[in-house]
Amino acid sequence: MNLIKKCIAETIGTAVLVFIACGVASVTGASVVATSLAFGLVIVAMAYTIGNISGCHINPAVSLGMALSKRISWKECFAYMGAQVLGALVGSALLGLCLRGHFGALGGNEIQFLLKDANKLDAFSYIAAFVVEVILTFIFVFVVLGATDEKFANGKLAGIIIGLTLALVHLFGLGFTGTSVNPARSLAPAIFQAIAGETTSLEQVWIWILAPFAGGALAAVVYRCLFKKNKND
Repeated sequence: MNLIKKCIAETIGTAVLVFIACGVASVTGASVVATSLAFGLVIVAMAYTIGNISGCHINPAVSLGMALSKRISWKECFAYMGAQVLGALVGSALLGLCLRGHFGALGGNEIQFLLKDANKLDAFSYIAAFVVEVILTFIFVFVVLGATDEKFANGKLAGIIIGLTLALVHLFGLGFTGTSVNPARSLAPAIFQAIAGETTSLEQVWIWILAPFAGGALAAVVYRCLFKKNKND
């Protein structure tokens, strides 16, 4: 299947993720349960829709983990990442229009109250937010790698497993970072929010980009070390 079709699928999938899941976060006031379920259910829906085309990464951290695990080429990886960012921008734009042009409230990530001291940010806030995102992305990508590993018989259930895992990490992470684990999902809303005058998410976007990439890369390295074939296999 050619790369253009895969990239179109990734663009559509990421647009749906941002439009629906970030939309739920926006209209429900970032309700923990509703937002967690929205992100998880979108992954399930897209996995069984575009999964057979592109693998349904819709997340640059997942694509990085797949490339490091040698399941996709680096050419595919970077093409996927570009498509995912484009999809996130489209999803954010459509969400903002549906919110009557209120682009300042698109569900962008920012450090939450649990990591603040008297409602103020300090060095611990930034360090802890980065660590939380690394851990959550590690868990998510680690599960993705396991659920989609051809050596195991998880094929038909992979979408459900991955979707439930994304919901799980959101249940934990929303009170700390708003849960990114996806650079494209965080970057696009941050850009539109900054244009609308709400710059907090964009000022912190380095966390939501670097930490998920670090967590995804770590997951790939650990997974390969644990499941690599022995010479006698």
